[in-house]
Amino acid sequence: MPSLVVIIGFVLVHLFTHFVAFLNAPQKNFLLSLVSGGSIAYVFLHLVPELTHYNEVVEKAHLPFVFEHIHYFAYVLSLLGIAIFYGIDKLNTDSQQKNEDEKNLTRPQKRIFALHIIAFALYNGLIGYLVTYLSGDNIAAYAIYFIVFSFHFIANNRVLHLTHEDLYTKVGRWVLAISVFAGWLINELTPNSELTVAILSAFLTGGVILNIMNDELPDQKKSSFAAFAIGLVAIGSLLQLII
Repeated sequence: MPSLVVIIGFVLVHLFTHFVAFLNAPQKNFLLSLVSGGSIAYVFLHLVPELTHYNEVVEKAHLPFVFEHIHYFAYVLSLLGIAIFYGIDKLNTDSQQKNEDEKNLTRPQKRIFALHIIAFALYNGLIGYLVTYLSGDNIAAYAIYFIVFSFHFIANNRVLHLTHEDLYTKVGRWVLAISVFAGWLINELTPNSELTVAILSAFLTGGVILNIMNDELPDQKKSSFAAFAIGLVAIGSLLQLII
């Protein structure tokens, strides 16, 4: 079962990201630029175009009256994903600054850590839940999904580790590893509908866009446009072959 292989790979990525040496190596900005290029190509050539389909699915469904008259509902959900993760990131930054000013601590408050990890656990759960729908029966698509989201997870986990330090190592990485498997398992064991997939996928698209911009793109002064372009063209070209 290709989806299970992908999920096991994701679990291992979450458990062992903080042991990956290149994340602290001088060439990490080149690698992050490469990865961010590939991720952005995946988002704009695969996830974003699907929003049109998701919107059609939502329009055909019988939603409650309050939602029925919202135009471009799938796009609104994607914007909601961006807004929620932006808000959580802002809370995290503010809490970290407050702890530095008042307690001489370099990490945010524990309650903010809990919120941050819960948000990413749900995010990872969505990625696990949707692996089959976003990859289909195409082995090459599964491979690209694994490559793109593995590096996406590595970038996210690196930020979480640097931000929350030992709390991430002792608790956070285990929660994230379990959540991505739990999302896959829920999909395997429960009935689902095209509407559910459309709603979750639209929301996830927004979250992925925001987290790529936050966690994968290195500082402009340290980034490598050449590496970014290589990643962009490589994943973009692969997607053109399989879509």
